[in-house]
Amino acid sequence: MNQREIAKLAGVSVATVSRVINHDPNVSQKTRDKVSHILAQQSYVTNINARNLRMTHTKTVGFLISTFSNPYFISIYEGLEEICKQHGYNILIGITNEDSKTQQEAIEMLLSYKVCGIVGSFVTMNSSTMEKMRKMCDFVISIDRFIKGMDSDLVCVDNEFGGYEQVRLAAEYGHKKIAVIHGKEDSVGIERLRGYRTAMEKYGCPIRQEYMLSGDYIEEPAYMSTLSLLSLPDPPTVIVAHNNLMTIGAFKAIKDLQRRIPEDISLIGFDDFLLAEYLSPGITLIQHPAYEVGKIAAKILFARLDDSLPKEPQRIMLPLKLVIRESCGILSRG
Repeated sequence: MNQREIAKLAGVSVATVSRVINHDPNVSQKTRDKVSHILAQQSYVTNINARNLRMTHTKTVGFLISTFSNPYFISIYEGLEEICKQHGYNILIGITNEDSKTQQEAIEMLLSYKVCGIVGSFVTMNSSTMEKMRKMCDFVISIDRFIKGMDSDLVCVDNEFGGYEQVRLAAEYGHKKIAVIHGKEDSVGIERLRGYRTAMEKYGCPIRQEYMLSGDYIEEPAYMSTLSLLSLPDPPTVIVAHNNLMTIGAFKAIKDLQRRIPEDISLIGFDDFLLAEYLSPGITLIQHPAYEVGKIAAKILFARLDDSLPKEPQRIMLPLKLVIRESCGILSRG
């Protein structure tokens, strides 16, 4: 009989059974006696080689991200690390490269190190992988993206609002020809585009297909998309980019074409990054609370380990903030 079955008989969580077995002093005497009695009845014996894989986890949290070249994920990591350090836990990182096969390999690697839980920006998810994660680690927490079929805790932001706010500012500054460099067709990309479309309709700005180009969340494709936008016979007067790497790609393309920001073309980004404030000009953008995302995800994980949250998955949506700098110029008021 494994610890999951023991937990079911005792009416407690698997984590509580593990604490009893490992003589955790934070378990109440009443709970300890109840679990110990069932363990004795079932002749439960533990050893490091035969113990159920789920409960031989180390004091390590798995962190699954697409790339470490994106400062957004570095900020999330820093928030996650702050809380993990307080609990004496380490972090092990897996990289997906936005590829489902690579993600599967990264998950297998994390599980092989017996992480207590996985905090991840998942590319996709199938039922067998989800079930395996649930069996082999305590908790799975999704950040950034909603993945259909994943019945797990989620920490995200209001992406639709962010996409809306970019266009709202541009329209209120007098722009009508507003182009967008968007991401993939995941939940984040879809929501940000929805916000773009909604604001364009509200403010009477024509939605033109030639103004809607993909950047795949990556700098180089966004660079090429910006070159295409600025070579149109009727180019946009402002470009909104839907993440920080695409903002950087757009900025570089504009500079390489020797266009002036915002005199020749305005730029509004998404996700703050270290140099955004210090570039010339400073980049107007939607500020993402990435550090807080990491902190909150870690707090949820440790609350799960302490059995202090309802069993239902938590859905936490954090607000976004528009930071106005100099990269979006005013064409006319109203």
